[in-house]
Amino acid sequence: MTDPDEEPVAVVRQRMPAPPAAVYDQWTDAEALAEWMCPRPARCLSVTADPRIGGALRFEIEDAGVTFLVSGNYLTLDRPRRLSFSWSCSTWPDPTAQSVVTVTIEPDGAGASVLTIEHARLPAGLADQHARGWSLVAGQLARAIS
Repeated sequence: MTDPDEEPVAVVRQRMPAPPAAVYDQWTDAEALAEWMCPRPARCLSVTADPRIGGALRFEIEDAGVTFLVSGNYLTLDRPRRLSFSWSCSTWPDPTAQSVVTVTIEPDGAGASVLTIEHARLPAGLADQHARGWSLVAGQLARAIS
């Protein structure tokens, strides 16, 4: 068994121009997710979000003419501080592999917050790619809520 400390992890932190509750709500609203979740130039063709423990989260994404799916289930919902969900991608070497995305939101002064996205249990060799993607996504979210 792999030591969890050695598993690939992507971590991104970004200051958000909105309070924690407003940032949190973006992660549970399918219409909002469709606007900012896919790192540009990729785009979400459809989004399903059922924000309850075990509820489905699914993205149909188009990037450079290729369509693929990302799917998972909500694991933790602790508004406005934390949520997590499983994450599998149809383009991974093993598309049934399950990683975990944990989103933490902390207050940072009046009307602002700090968002931390930690994507753990990624397949080997994909942590850097996902860190870049999550960085773009965090920036897109910051612009969407400003």
